[in-house]
Amino acid sequence: MVDIAILGSALGSIKTATDIAKLIKNSGTSLEKAEVKLQIAELISSLADIKMELADVQTILIEKDQIITELRNQLNTKDSVFWSKPYYFVGQDEDKDGPFCQQCYDQEQKLIRLQGGGTNSWNCLSCKCSYRDSNYQSPRPISYG
Repeated sequence: MVDIAILGSALGSIKTATDIAKLIKNSGTSLEKAEVKLQIAELISSLADIKMELADVQTILIEKDQIITELRNQLNTKDSVFWSKPYYFVGQDEDKDGPFCQQCYDQEQKLIRLQGGGTNSWNCLSCKCSYRDSNYQSPRPISYG
């Protein structure tokens, strides 16, 4: 929500500006030129205050919208992440992306793409974990001779 104090201040400035405008309107010829100029200056000052306070409200609303967008994106990503031992993937079975590090996602909800995979062995460059899937085969020892 927008800061209540900012809205209260803006509404107070609007009321002040309205009161000054009514005073000028109802004064007719009873006010001298100097008094009219003073009242107009106060009105302009009140309107400037309102403009600044509403700019603050606009900034707060933009920040809130950005946070909401980020949270929605995180929620959408979280909904599309699935576990297929020993890794995480994103998407659907036929159109999946990955693999991603299990430790990084479980601890920090970060999708860190695993590197390697040529021999069904993967490494995370972030947390340094190594993963091997069920098709992993140990490299054969090199025989000399």
